[in-house]
Amino acid sequence: MRHDMSYMYALKSSIEDLLGNRAWLELKETTSTTTWRRYVVKILDAIELSIETTVLVKDEDWWQEVRANLGHGRELAQIAEAPEDAIAALSGTLLRQVFLQLGSAPSRKTETAVPLKPKNWDFSSFRSVQYVQSPRQKEDLFLYRQRRAIGFEAQFDLKAEYRQSASKLSYSAWCAARGV
Repeated sequence: MRHDMSYMYALKSSIEDLLGNRAWLELKETTSTTTWRRYVVKILDAIELSIETTVLVKDEDWWQEVRANLGHGRELAQIAEAPEDAIAALSGTLLRQVFLQLGSAPSRKTETAVPLKPKNWDFSSFRSVQYVQSPRQKEDLFLYRQRRAIGFEAQFDLKAEYRQSASKLSYSAWCAARGV
């Protein structure tokens, strides 16, 4: 591992997005195995907490698989002898986690190769995944995107105009009708 801010920049930046600026400052030029171990474990803990609080409907078998995967990743990170080992533990754990989130993780060690064909990559045989939005969530997403596009003050002014209009439409529908 190099003492270089640009080394693994994408990973360090993603960790900053998840855990804040202190993470970036601690990781940007470090080669400390202890620091990398700590952040990998923290990321895996955050993922488990996020799944526990965000996934509202889950079967117990799936939840146990998720917890076992994340637990195994934490164990690998804690015994890492170099930063690269901790990062490899994170990478392997996340790769498996992605497929668990889709329904089940494949185990194809005995297969020579697996072609990229839909029949080989459909993981809905044990469970299916649905991403749904309530009307409130749709409205919150609209507000978030609008604020990023036009800024807080412009959005504040638009919302005041919306409230004064006494419209029966939702705020997002009112904005759409006005071409905003």
